[in-house]
Amino acid sequence: MGALDAIDWQLLSLMADAVTPAIAALATAAGISEADAAKRIDRLRESGVIASVQARIAPDRVGLPITAFFIVRVAQTEDSYQAIDHLIREFDQVQEAHAVSGQYDWIIKVRAADPEDLRNLLTRRLALLPGFVRAETLIVLSTAIDAVNVEAVSHPR
Repeated sequence: MGALDAIDWQLLSLMADAVTPAIAALATAAGISEADAAKRIDRLRESGVIASVQARIAPDRVGLPITAFFIVRVAQTEDSYQAIDHLIREFDQVQEAHAVSGQYDWIIKVRAADPEDLRNLLTRRLALLPGFVRAETLIVLSTAIDAVNVEAVSHPR
């Protein structure tokens, strides 16, 4: 797919604010026909720019009010990285996992029901993974932004 134009970015921004946006509403807001909006959205999906359209669940409303990040160090072997990469995908509470450079090897975002649930996730699951060395836990006190900002990626600095 070629470069995205202003209309593509506008459609992406509008879609980011709606779970199942109606084509007619998107077309009206972007100032284009429904057929053009549908064609552009199909192109954005097929090219992978729109990875998915899904409902964002409020974790605190489903019994997972605690957000935390585990900053994890693993043994410096390819097997350790592969094991962590594969096995953390089986943890329902893991929302994001990133292999990173620097002093630590992974940053893992998790949701938990309470402090005991968080402790169990760390001590009874994560710490038992092959190659696990240590982790620090950062508990989120508040969240200022929790979304992909379409405007930020549409106008890189």
